[in-house]
Amino acid sequence: MLKAREIINKKAAGVPYVMVISYILDKGESNVVKITDKQINALEGNDMMTKVFEQALVRAAREVCKKCTQSDIVQLIKAEWCCDGEEYDPDLGQFVNIREW
Repeated sequence: MLKAREIINKKAAGVPYVMVISYILDKGESNVVKITDKQINALEGNDMMTKVFEQALVRAAREVCKKCTQSDIVQLIKAEWCCDGEEYDPDLGQFVNIREW
């Protein structure tokens, strides 16, 4: 339903959405867009993330920044961090409950 969520699922299955959004917010959208494949391939990981995980996270963040508007990113933030279980459905033109209680 959310464009940013779909991109993250395709580029980095298993990477939590909040990590991708946190990365974008930390580095800045304009900086993330400029990251090259060569720079991503040079990432080595760290004590908390494997090389493959970190590379997937950065690839997903770059794709989200390239293909999504800021509104798309904000919708994902609302869905993940506002804890209300709602997501914007463009077909209905409103937020709908997505979580089962």
